[in-house]
Amino acid sequence: MLLSAALIVRDEERSLGACLASLKGLADEVVVVDTGSSDRSRQIAAEAGARVYDRPWTGDFSAARNHALDLARGDWILYIDADERVGGGTSARARARLRKRGYIGHRLLLRPRPGYSPYWELRLFRNDPRIRFRGVIHENIWPAIVSCQEVSGGLIGQTDLILEHDGYEGDQHRKHLRNRPLLERALANDPARVFSWCHLATVREALGDPAGAERAWAEAMRLVRDKGTRRPEDALPFLYLIERGLADGDDVTDLLGEALGLFGSNLQFTWMRARALMAAGRAAEAIPLLEGLVTAGATSEYDKSWAYDLRLFSVFAYEMLAACHFTLGEYSAALRYFQLAAGEDPSKLEYRVKAALCARLAATG
Repeated sequence: MLLSAALIVRDEERSLGACLASLKGLADEVVVVDTGSSDRSRQIAAEAGARVYDRPWTGDFSAARNHALDLARGDWILYIDADERVGGGTSARARARLRKRGYIGHRLLLRPRPGYSPYWELRLFRNDPRIRFRGVIHENIWPAIVSCQEVSGGLIGQTDLILEHDGYEGDQHRKHLRNRPLLERALANDPARVFSWCHLATVREALGDPAGAERAWAEAMRLVRDKGTRRPEDALPFLYLIERGLADGDDVTDLLGEALGLFGSNLQFTWMRARALMAAGRAAEAIPLLEGLVTAGATSEYDKSWAYDLRLFSVFAYEMLAACHFTLGEYSAALRYFQLAAGEDPSKLEYRVKAALCARLAATG
């Protein structure tokens, strides 16, 4: 047996069927560990042909995931969540890739929410009892992969598979209540995990604890600045602080410069830099940055270790380019970009009104 798909579920009847259907032709078996569903999740999984097991929830995501790994029989394991589905790539090509010798794991592209670009994430790995998740939340397989590589070697490859995720849509209040104590517990055990501090900050903010959120953001920033080697998610505290500064009209020049020095390939900071220049009355300097975003979106030639709101490369950039050219009195260029923005978002009357104004000004200029 080549590939097992491993899931943990609880009350996932809304999305589980689509997830399991998307695995047909890719996975040889599906292992579902149910941690206490009160809906039809177990029935949906069984009817789809999955092997279904019960395991009481203990407040530990790694323990539940590792139980599913223990039950998997394939040579390879794909770990996937019920609110994800295989939405792109070729099953036959992926399976052929798994048959190649010398690999211990493969990345695939994960789209974290609709309207965002996908980013690389390791979701396929050898079925090896040494490879197990760690951490009660934001469980991580990488430490185990690295340990195996040190002993036995093995390459990390990539496939053309794309996972589509929609679990961040809708009301997140129940998840916030569940995640807060798990995050606090996880950070008590591993206080150096920047991503967990950032997640805790957003959860505290959403649950009405702004002071607690600020403390979490401050700790995340301290950790990032003290690091020797940084990961893509270490950009999060900078993104939060710069976005807040821009919204409040603060001077974020120094913070942006620091962020660009550390995370220069993250185009979110390019977008923020353009906004800061525009706010400072330096529209001409913002234009090439925004044009670069449009080009990056058209070619998809950007670092895929980060997920972007795709509007950054289209309607958001077009709107700001139009505003920049309008400010400079370049009404024909502004007209073009307002028309492009209207084409991307026809429901926004503002773009058509401004385009008409630019057309009149260009005709009389």
